[in-house]
Parts: sequence; structure tokens; C-alpha cells
Amino acid sequence: MTFLNRNTTPIESINVTDVLTVIIQEIVTSIPAFTHIDPSRMLVCCASNRRNSRGSTFGKLVPMRFKNGEKIQKFRGNYYSIPPLMHENREILYIIYFYMPRFFDLNAYHKLRVILHELYHINPGFNGDIRRMGEYKASHGGSKKKFDEYFEDELKEFYSRIHNKPYMKFLTLDSRELYRTFSDVYARRMKVPRPVRVPSGT
Repeated sequence: MTFLNRNTTPIESINVTDVLTVIIQEIVTSIPAFTHIDPSRMLVCCASNRRNSRGSTFGKLVPMRFKNGEKIQKFRGNYYSIPPLMHENREILYIIYFYMPRFFDLNAYHKLRVILHELYHINPGFNGDIRRMGEYKASHGGSKKKFDEYFEDELKEFYSRIHNKPYMKFLTLDSRELYRTFSDVYARRMKVPRPVRVPSGT
């Protein structure tokens, strides 16, 4: 993948989920707080939302197992499981969705903040469950702002370190610039996996 001058006629395609995967691989191999993550057991996908839609959904982590990494959960007398998802002969434990165009219309620093935010949700045991921040409001604890402060120093350091790397140019492109820069823009898309009812004792 070669980045073109933004005034040049686009001649090359790009798979944005592949580039985001490479960035995540660099994060988990270089930032100690994220080295428990195995990127080969994650999938990066894109989903769509409207440019001017309400809310601030830029990314979402989908765990493939329940609390403490359990494969089956009992709810109101019934048992549920999330069907296993295999990719390149490995069972996927997490899917990260980034929303188009809202995520891509963020500046580079805030794109990285969203990426680290979703990665920080991953359980330290990398067991398919989320990082639980408390008995109530388990995802973020009492404050999303406080949640982001847990990795703010790592975010600043990583942003500074990759400032001159090729994929920083990718991070600076907004959604319109992506389509102007590349002849085709691709992304992996997948429906969010949902728990299904299973027989008790499965």
C-alpha cells in the first residue's frame, strides 16, 4: 500500500481493516499494558453509521464469551452460548468494530484514542470476556472519562513514536479523503454475533 499525494488521481485500493489490524499489532507488541492481547484471535471489522447521527459511537468491542470467559451463560432459566467463530484456524475471542464514517472523520490522535479505548476493554486474562471495572457499570466503571485516563500516557507516547511512520498518513485521512486518495476502499464487515439458546448441560 502506497499513500498518494491527495491531489493525485487515485490508482490503488486499500482495505482499511487490514491497516487498522497492523496498527493494533504494533500497539500490543510495544505497549506493556496491552501485551496480553493476541491479535491473531481478534477480528477488526467496520460497520456503518450516519455522519450526522446523534451519539458518539466510534468503535465497539464485542466479546465472544461471557463473564470470566465462560462459554455458556444461564439467563432466566435458559442457557445461551455464542457460536464459535473461526478465522485462519483460530477461534476468535474478540471482534472490534469501527464505525464509518464517524471513526474515520476523527483526527489521528482521537482515532488512536478510540483504538486504545476498545483494546483496554479486553480482559487482562484475554479469556473472551471484557475487562470488568466493577460490579455495576462493568464496562467503564463510574466514568468513561476516568476509563480513558488509564491509558492516556500510553496514548501520548505511542502517538509521538509513530508520528513519522507510513500509517500515520492513513490516520490523518478522513472518510472523504480516503475515497479521494484510493481507487477502492474495502473493509471487513460482519454481523454482530448474538448468543443462541442451547440445551442445558451442553
